[in-house]
Amino acid sequence: MPIMRMDGPGGGEVSVECRPGGGVAKKPVTLDIQCRNIHGKLNINSGGFGGRLHWAVLRPDGGWEKPSLQPDGSQDCDDVASSAGLNKDGFVCMSFRPGHVPDRIAFCVVIQCQGQTHWIKQDNGDNFVVNVAELAAASGCAASGGASENPPRVAPRESTWSALEEAKKALSDVKPASPESFKPPPRRRRKAPDAPAAQPSQDSKVKQGTCDIESDLGSVKWTVLDLKGETLAFIEAEAELSEDTQLSLHWGTAPHAGSEWEPPSHTPAGASPFDQVAMRSLLQGQARLELRWPVSKAPQWMSFVLFAKTGGGEAWIKQSDGNNFWIPVKATSTDIPSGGPSSHGGGKKTVGDNFCGAETQYKNWTHFQRICMVSDVLGGKVGREEAAWLAADLSLADAKALEWYRNAGYQPKDMAHAQERVGGALCRAVEQASDPVIRVLLRLCAKAIPRGNSSGGDSIRHGILNIMRNHGIKEGHRPGIECKFIEQWHQKLHTNSAPDDIAICEGYLAFLQSGNPDDMWRVIWEVGKLTRDDLGKMCSQGFADHTKSGAKGLNFVPRHLPHMYNDVRDFLGLLKHVHGGTDLHSLCEACKGQYPDHSTECLAFDIFNGRDDPFTMGKILDMRRRLKSCLGKRDVLMLDVAMEDLFRSLGERTNLGNMGRDDLGNMVLLMLEELMLSREDPSLQLGVDLLQRLMQGDHGGQERWSVEWCKMVHAACDRLGLTCAACADQIAELLQGCADKLNESGKKPGAVFQPDSKMLDTFGEEKARCLSERVVAQFLKHLMPQLRRAAGLGPWEVVSTGQGGGGSGTIQAMASLPMELAEGQAPVIAVVQTMTGWEDIPAGITAVLLPAGQAVDTLSHVAIRARNQQVLLASCDEEDKLEDLRKNSGRFVRVQVSASGDVSWKAIEKTNAGPSTTLDKATPKLTVPKPPEPPKVVLPISEFTKHSKCLGGKSLHLAELQPKDGAYSIPVSATVPYRSFEKALSFAPNEGIKDELDEILASGDLAEARKFIIDELEVQPEIEAELTKALAAQGAPALKGNWQQALKGVWASKWTDRAVSSRKQMSVPDDALFLAVLVQPIVPAAYAFVIHTQSPLPGAKQGDQLVEVCVGLGESLVSNSPGRALSATVGSDGSCTVHVYPSKPDGVFAPEGGTLIFRSDSNGEDLEGFAGAGLYDSITVENCLHRQVAYADEALLFDVNFREKLLKSLYQLGQQVQANFNGSPQDIEGAVHADGKLVVTQSRPQV
Repeated sequence: MPIMRMDGPGGGEVSVECRPGGGVAKKPVTLDIQCRNIHGKLNINSGGFGGRLHWAVLRPDGGWEKPSLQPDGSQDCDDVASSAGLNKDGFVCMSFRPGHVPDRIAFCVVIQCQGQTHWIKQDNGDNFVVNVAELAAASGCAASGGASENPPRVAPRESTWSALEEAKKALSDVKPASPESFKPPPRRRRKAPDAPAAQPSQDSKVKQGTCDIESDLGSVKWTVLDLKGETLAFIEAEAELSEDTQLSLHWGTAPHAGSEWEPPSHTPAGASPFDQVAMRSLLQGQARLELRWPVSKAPQWMSFVLFAKTGGGEAWIKQSDGNNFWIPVKATSTDIPSGGPSSHGGGKKTVGDNFCGAETQYKNWTHFQRICMVSDVLGGKVGREEAAWLAADLSLADAKALEWYRNAGYQPKDMAHAQERVGGALCRAVEQASDPVIRVLLRLCAKAIPRGNSSGGDSIRHGILNIMRNHGIKEGHRPGIECKFIEQWHQKLHTNSAPDDIAICEGYLAFLQSGNPDDMWRVIWEVGKLTRDDLGKMCSQGFADHTKSGAKGLNFVPRHLPHMYNDVRDFLGLLKHVHGGTDLHSLCEACKGQYPDHSTECLAFDIFNGRDDPFTMGKILDMRRRLKSCLGKRDVLMLDVAMEDLFRSLGERTNLGNMGRDDLGNMVLLMLEELMLSREDPSLQLGVDLLQRLMQGDHGGQERWSVEWCKMVHAACDRLGLTCAACADQIAELLQGCADKLNESGKKPGAVFQPDSKMLDTFGEEKARCLSERVVAQFLKHLMPQLRRAAGLGPWEVVSTGQGGGGSGTIQAMASLPMELAEGQAPVIAVVQTMTGWEDIPAGITAVLLPAGQAVDTLSHVAIRARNQQVLLASCDEEDKLEDLRKNSGRFVRVQVSASGDVSWKAIEKTNAGPSTTLDKATPKLTVPKPPEPPKVVLPISEFTKHSKCLGGKSLHLAELQPKDGAYSIPVSATVPYRSFEKALSFAPNEGIKDELDEILASGDLAEARKFIIDELEVQPEIEAELTKALAAQGAPALKGNWQQALKGVWASKWTDRAVSSRKQMSVPDDALFLAVLVQPIVPAAYAFVIHTQSPLPGAKQGDQLVEVCVGLGESLVSNSPGRALSATVGSDGSCTVHVYPSKPDGVFAPEGGTLIFRSDSNGEDLEGFAGAGLYDSITVENCLHRQVAYADEALLFDVNFREKLLKSLYQLGQQVQANFNGSPQDIEGAVHADGKLVVTQSRPQV
């Protein structure tokens, strides 16, 4: 038995023993590894520790690799290493399955205790190394598992199973249902050509499957069928077991795959109850088992494990993936959940499934078990899903929305140790997290986890006993003063001590001081949000009623014993030391000895003493900077989280109305620096860099508070606000998804607990409102209007003035624009909360008013539609103005835009509404030209004008452009003309597709219709041949990648929600709308631009152009992605006036090596009175890249000469293109190539 010494002082050693594994099947090789003297080595005076072996298989070259199969007692740790947990005595046992025994392994010992992690190696500094092959040979067990008196084999059986064959034969004799009674299910996938109509078969009553057994032991086959009023299950095991093994099914029934077992409604012959939910059935001869239920009592699902017992031991045997076996007895394939059992074999549960099952299905469940489950999750790979579930479950438990004591108890020392362990695991997870969203979620966990203390659990038990004995309180049969409250609390502290004991103790102290029980109930509620009803339930939820009072729990009025006050107060300190993870003073105390220096310790207590002083915010920032290097320690991380909470609280209490604009700007920077310490978000850092340059650096070459400086700082604030909002929105969405799943799980059959739906319905939003991002948003909300005013701008920004400079209608407050208005609602003034830029504006809406944070680019699709429909579209940065409009919902008003661009409103009578209200006007029917049959499957750009009626305006106008003197270029282009999709439907391999598509469309499932087209439609081979030829002739690279999916995606976009709604609004039937597809290589753009050759802004002069420019491709510009593009008016005299500087956090860029874009080009766009911009999709073959934009070094902001030169060159381009179309104003889209040259990708008549 090799013994290896540990490095460092304090001694300690590791011994390894190898033995043949016991068992009932192929004999494993078992390693017993003992780590000795851990307590002495690490000076652990009392309590336990958390430990594990961090190990891997050692390759011949000395490198680490994963085991071919994880041994029992171990689990994956990362891509290479594995982890095997030590017990409280430092012992671990790993059993390697036959065929998976490594030659050598290497490991180090990892110990977590007292908030720290210790990595222990050999005394020579190397990893511990064990030669498994040598030890196995020396101990008499070969790598194959050693010899055995009863070698494993598959038990013999009859070649056929007569009972099963007879049942199948009897089933075949049953008269089939008549064809008239059979109604086939709706089709959702292509039927094979010339296939006969589907008919019911007898086999439809037979279900069967095969599941592999773990460790390559064999397989389990099963067959289920209904016969003569009974449901029969035939189960056959083919497993390599020793001859003396007794093999049984340990099984239960469940309503859903993966759910908890429920009590069976019927006990079939051959089964005997094991407990309230489980049954045992012996497989005769290790081979076969038949079970029968009446059809009415057959379960939906049967779940089981194999239980093998022999003289040498017993074993629980599962599927090869480590899960139970699952058989759908009554369930059908459509009942199998997504991601659930594969081939009816049982798939791995998600972390959400595990939490939902524990919280709503387990009959025995406590906060201790919850903490242990959290530790297990933290021990693995923590992604967004895992982090969200951890934060949701812990936060809901902390808010008492989940049960803490459900028919089970635990020792206080175990709870204290579990809390300490989970704190250490959380530290490691935070250290490893690079995703800012995951960091936010894990820090939310830290706010809901008590710090724990391994030595504190026993102290709690002894502490309450000492109080009772010192003051003569009755304890069990020991005589004394009778106080039922103390007796019951004593029992709770022994079996279910938890953070809620802090609130109970605080309340009890208030009662001891005043003698008024109401003070006790009030304080318990204020501190712990516990009601008397909650206290009353505690008796039945984890410990016995020792008062014989009818299970009233802690809901007793205590005896008033004021002389106990000092001892109970000291006991409160102990409870806070063990459970008080969010108490600032307790954390300051707990971190003693862990601060980077003494001055930091003094600063911590200074902050605590000045915790209500606003000037403490600067001290907190200094404190958090100092703690940054120590966040790997559990107590320090919890202190850092508490400091962040205090900083946020002080920020919320700051009176912004009395703060000067410079002080407000400096406070924003202070808030952002503090936020970065928690988030480490690259996008947020880029925003901070920009704001710091403008406010503390060179000010962008501008005077502070000058017009241009204010516009730049406003853009920087807008970018920061968007980043903060995106983070908060993602957190809210992730947490709400968890809450919704918990809510749903609580309503399923078999649930023993249902969380409060009212709390869960808004859980994500409420948690997001508690983030520091919300406080930053409050500060920005006060600063940004001041910047606009200093820049000479009013509160309103108008991108479409509407009919007659305004609009009339009934005010309606709404979250977002609807697809259409209900009958009789028009006309409407819509005051909306959000806008994406892709919306259609429904007929009957005369004005759309937005918050400034949702302002749209002047040349985005929705802005173009607004001007086309003569709808007022404006945003406002003064929330009180919008709130005033919302409060007047239901009133009929006139909204008017003044010459200066201000927006005002007044109530009017409907009879005085004027022509813009469209009170009784029907939406004009749009006439869509019917295209002719195309002459070719693909048209090159040289033939666009010749066959102009076969393609859309995008293609045609591009061909009509005539660049002069190299002022600009146009991309290589070819078009798949109108009617190509319809021809594809009649292509022979697509027979039946149109009928099925019509069925899906008739059902109203547009998303399924689009997916059906993309998945099922085959594209004619000649399209590929002709498209390749047309592009190659123009010097473009060959087709590559999944270009067919892009083509079909454009065709499928005929049935997007907004496209269908728009056609309905304009009375265009579906069969009148045709899509051509313009194919072009995507331009590797440094910038994208859109030009209105006649500015649509209020007060614009004749000849003024409105130009918008963004970094990267034009997708973020026309789609109104978050943030603003550079927007400027360029006059005929060469003047350049910037209205808005760019603030889009992300840019879109061409992929490495380029790609093709397939652009929609319908016959329903660019028509007189209807632009139709952006209704149909444009799709790239390869996904474009999204990158964060570093505006602190961006020439568009800080190089005036570059910016004005670019704007003037775009003005000249606009003049030339407009002249190309006989002076008609144009909307021009294009790009600035990476080499600086201008490229026009589209031009259409301006609306």
